[in-house]
Amino acid sequence: MRAAGRVAAGATAVLLLAGCSAATSDAPAATTAEVRTEASCLDPDVLAALGLELDESLRTRAPAPVTRGLPPEEFVAETALVCDRGETLRDSAGRWRAVTATLLEGDLDPLVDLVAGTTTVAACGTGVVAQVWLVDAMGAAVLLPRDAACAGDELAVALADLGVVDRTEHPVALAQPVAGASS
Repeated sequence: MRAAGRVAAGATAVLLLAGCSAATSDAPAATTAEVRTEASCLDPDVLAALGLELDESLRTRAPAPVTRGLPPEEFVAETALVCDRGETLRDSAGRWRAVTATLLEGDLDPLVDLVAGTTTVAACGTGVVAQVWLVDAMGAAVLLPRDAACAGDELAVALADLGVVDRTEHPVALAQPVAGASS
């Protein structure tokens, strides 16, 4: 089971780097992230980074947008939540685009150190890049900068070393309604 989790985490890390290329520049001072009571792959900014928008019928469940950045000094991450484009889901309304939420655990120090020590701005290009939340033991969470997943091979290694705890698909946008069904 643990080996399967490592394989899945490795696959997630590969997806994270799809479309990324490093570009250096003089970066402004890093913003400290807003600490939220929970991480959500349905956050509007996460969805926008994934090229998705939450369906009107699901908006009552959507959290308010969050301020991204580096974790505050006192924040101690216990898990990471990786949000990425998911598989197509089907229900009585039709086919839905989805977001995959993958919860990872293990030694997060290399990931946190990598993100906190980043001195270059990463340019993801046109590819969709998974978004990463850090979550503490009480469920409080910070959303890392939008391009954090483009930090390079070190990030892929840090994520690949983590074990998959849970993976969930969340419907996001109705892509193809069932003929005759009302949306």
